[in-house]
Amino acid sequence: MTQKISVRCLLILLMISTASAHCSTAVTTYMMLKASEQKEPYKAFLWTGENNGPVSLATRNWNRPLFELWGVSDRYPGTRGMPIPNVRPYSETDPGFVGPDGEEFGVEIEFNDKTISPRQTDSKNVRFYTDFGQTNANEIGMTRAEIQIRTTLQKLNVEEGSTLWLGWSEKYTYLDKEKITTVFQFRNQPSDTVLAEKGFDAKTISEISQNGYTSGGPAAGIITTPINGELHYKFSARVGTPFNWSVPNENTYTIAEPIKLNTWYDFIIEMKYSQQNDGVWRIWVFEHNDDAPQTYKVTQPPVWQFQGPTMYTYPSNYAFAIPSPEIRTGVYRHGRVNQTTPISDEHRYMTKYLGPLRLWRGDSDIGFEKVTPRSE
Repeated sequence: MTQKISVRCLLILLMISTASAHCSTAVTTYMMLKASEQKEPYKAFLWTGENNGPVSLATRNWNRPLFELWGVSDRYPGTRGMPIPNVRPYSETDPGFVGPDGEEFGVEIEFNDKTISPRQTDSKNVRFYTDFGQTNANEIGMTRAEIQIRTTLQKLNVEEGSTLWLGWSEKYTYLDKEKITTVFQFRNQPSDTVLAEKGFDAKTISEISQNGYTSGGPAAGIITTPINGELHYKFSARVGTPFNWSVPNENTYTIAEPIKLNTWYDFIIEMKYSQQNDGVWRIWVFEHNDDAPQTYKVTQPPVWQFQGPTMYTYPSNYAFAIPSPEIRTGVYRHGRVNQTTPISDEHRYMTKYLGPLRLWRGDSDIGFEKVTPRSE
């Protein structure tokens, strides 16, 4: 089902940012592919393609798919001047220790993972793993553990005013039930790479970046949030600019049932990107059951339907602001600095498995069927 693409250009931007001793060191590699127009605005990621090898020091604790439009980022224990790779292996920090599924690093991203059965028979999984219990992690400046894969949506010609349908599955085998964790983001700030690819010169790109238009986090997103010792899915949409935003109460919704371990959750999303009130975000979430699989239909009510801005707002007099829709999925675990008590195994690890991801651009409800998770 995964289509081959004609690659015209490959741009790789390696950004290394260092911060104060109390901030993580971020190492980000951004991949962008320009491809010929596809006959249908559809893409399926089954995670079955080649990658750049096993998770290792050589691959900086993750393995990258070689031919797909995905970037990889990680943040973990780091101080100013920490060498690359910025995630040290357990063999150095905790000799003799390995993670619960044989992980060799406190943070790993592995495409084509085989530690559990895939959600779909002809696919594989992406595994995201973070460990806040690695030796001295909280003493050496860690503010959060962040691992994510991301893509701009230019290949599908998604821009402001477009409607994007997404379908994916995710499962957790370990959950940190004490901290808020971001698991999916919808963004619209142009990265330096996007601006360069659109023909902006270095001086203009620097101006745009200095004014804060390439930062600010997600305009809309999905998190897991702790309530009475359990984690729940929560959805929210921000109002404002990338550097001055808020989240009104009516812009959030939390699912009442807690997230279960070792259970696939199927997501179907309709997202109309807009800075105005005509933005739309419809979210369906289903608990998958292999023994009694259900049929998903667009006529089933979504768990939440939001109408309003789904993008950050840019001032009308700022000509260089280019809304650039992007999606990111992974695990962003927040805040373990200066923790004095040991972290229990129940909350130390967080492991998320990502099943097939499908994207389709279009206003019609046929998008629901195009991206619906399936068994085969």
